[in-house]
Amino acid sequence: MEMMKTLTAFYFSGTGNTRYITEYLCGKLAPGFSCEIYEIARADDAARKIRQADVVLLAFPIYGSAPPIPMRQFVHKNGGLLRGKQILLVETQYFFSGDGAASLGRTVKKYGGNIIGAEMFNMPNNLADCKTFSVKNGPEIRKKLARARKRADRFAKRILEGKVRRRGFSPVSHGVGYFCQRKFWWNCESSKRNRLKIDPARCVGCGLCAKNCPAENLVFQDGRIKPNGTCVLCYRCVNLCPRKAITLFGAAPPETQYKGPRE
Repeated sequence: MEMMKTLTAFYFSGTGNTRYITEYLCGKLAPGFSCEIYEIARADDAARKIRQADVVLLAFPIYGSAPPIPMRQFVHKNGGLLRGKQILLVETQYFFSGDGAASLGRTVKKYGGNIIGAEMFNMPNNLADCKTFSVKNGPEIRKKLARARKRADRFAKRILEGKVRRRGFSPVSHGVGYFCQRKFWWNCESSKRNRLKIDPARCVGCGLCAKNCPAENLVFQDGRIKPNGTCVLCYRCVNLCPRKAITLFGAAPPETQYKGPRE
């Protein structure tokens, strides 16, 4: 009997959207693969896991048509191990990013990875302190999650059938992603990492944000939580703070926090 191939998924997820679609997709791939899932911040011995995998899945949200800093760092750290590996790319976005998946895919290809599939999934908004886009939870996001699952069903079916589909790799998608978003994002990403603000009048020093920060950006100092400039813009702390004391891109505390794609 032919041994089942191993698919190892590594994901970065700020507020749960990417984790949700990664776990769902791997469940749909289970008939053809033995799937293992790891959050990159907790992926101990990632090098060994990559070496042993037949297929590596990289899942990440997109910011300004660019992969988040932790995923970029993960790929550069382990890039040499991707040579000759079959790679799947999964990207989550609020609406549209052009070549969001391909923006990481080009780096993967430089390291010698063979991209056998790439897909982009529209997920609920988590920018809780931005008034431009409203934050919704519970029943209000069920339709959007259902559409994402249907796309994952189709993507999984193509993978199991051995059909290559690389969404976002066309020249048109590349142009839209670069000129409409990424060109401007690269110029301001570093400055945005220092924009995190904590309202001392609201903060009670509970430490929930520091405990859950994937970049160790939040630390206790003088009895309060303070940022140290290593923010990766994931919005996890903004949505977790029980006192709504944290803002990032917005000027005022969030009225509604994103609770994640819970069913």
